[in-house]
Amino acid sequence: MVQPDDFIVQHLVSIRNLLGAYNKPHKRMLYGYLSSKLTAYLEMGAPDTVLLLGIRGVGKTTLLAQLYFEAIKRTSPNNVLYLSLDRLRALGLELLEVINAYRRLVQPKKAVILLDEVQYERDWDLKLKLLHDEKRFLIIATGSSAIKLRESPDLARRALHRELFPMTFREYYLLKTGHEIPELMGRILRGQEVPMPPVTEDIELYVRAGSMPMILEMDEREVYERLSTMLDRVIYRDLRDVHEFDTETLDRAFDLLHLLATPKGERFSYEKLSKTLGLAKGTVIKLVDALEKAGLVQRISSCGSLSKARRKSPKIKFIAVPIKSALLFGSGFSLGKKDIFASLLEDTVAFYLFLLAKSKNGRLCYEPGKGGADFVLELGGEKIVIEVGLGKIQRKQVERSMERLNARRGLVLGGKYDLGERIAFYPWQAFIAGF
Repeated sequence: MVQPDDFIVQHLVSIRNLLGAYNKPHKRMLYGYLSSKLTAYLEMGAPDTVLLLGIRGVGKTTLLAQLYFEAIKRTSPNNVLYLSLDRLRALGLELLEVINAYRRLVQPKKAVILLDEVQYERDWDLKLKLLHDEKRFLIIATGSSAIKLRESPDLARRALHRELFPMTFREYYLLKTGHEIPELMGRILRGQEVPMPPVTEDIELYVRAGSMPMILEMDEREVYERLSTMLDRVIYRDLRDVHEFDTETLDRAFDLLHLLATPKGERFSYEKLSKTLGLAKGTVIKLVDALEKAGLVQRISSCGSLSKARRKSPKIKFIAVPIKSALLFGSGFSLGKKDIFASLLEDTVAFYLFLLAKSKNGRLCYEPGKGGADFVLELGGEKIVIEVGLGKIQRKQVERSMERLNARRGLVLGGKYDLGERIAFYPWQAFIAGF
């Protein structure tokens, strides 16, 4: 068995090689925030604990690697410790004994501790709390989206929490080309004029595969292969952080994801999913809940009162749309086919609306029933009806939804550009490129 002292001696020599492959030139927008925490600690001695959450493949390890290489330029490399908690677990080592060995052998000044995948450590939240309470470190720890459920209230009050979501188009394009394009979302939500983006092919690739950072360094087919492999770990490891599923139920989670990925997937009620999968309705609801808490999907409730929304099955949309593409691609679907691409586009719009609602303390819902609005975004007490489609969407249809929902504005994301007093039609490319 490896001893903590031996591990630290060898690990400090090999960290640079271990992280070198992850030190990408492109940096996610969240990197600036983490870098500012590093500066505050090194220059002003402000200790802190940041918990960085997100689904697998979204770039958490890359952010830690980039932060590691920035830190060792600004302080002694021995003051910076990166630890992969799944590796410690495989070696039979425990976090606190390794950190104690590091402190005893190295005696660091202003130690920066970077912890990757903390969910692999038993009682990880208690151990982070103990380290935080010493007020001697900058700790940045990553974990799966689902670990929030097992975090103690004590740590939740102490640590800063940041979620790393899949990329929007503007972030994708900046990292791919080094060029910024203007933010248009505010103008679109107000129904104002916007310039048309000149990057149509990039936008189509983005809808299919561009929100996951791996698209920046591999071709589209490889992205789908990598995501399919990644799903195994999400299903069999991360979902167990949410509910105690048996292996047979987790096997059916793949069938559930494939059903949800089909173009008609959003029309499946819990009852229909239960019948199709041969699972109890309660088990299906638990699986969908676990998929949402693991960061794979979002549940969009029907509009109306809370009691009414509970009676209706939610729309279920993928947050990481490339995972939906990978499922469809693996099942033999052509992603360029109109109805398939339209389905991916609707999930991408839903992902954007999810981010808008989350960042502005808003609410996202849908209008059930035939002719009901695809989405309704409520921001600051104002409702916006949103329709998405590559086919023809009639103005009257939107007006009826606005009247039923008492909405002030309507947006139609399709093929034409036509700005009215209350209803604005935008090419879908402008909406996707504008955020």
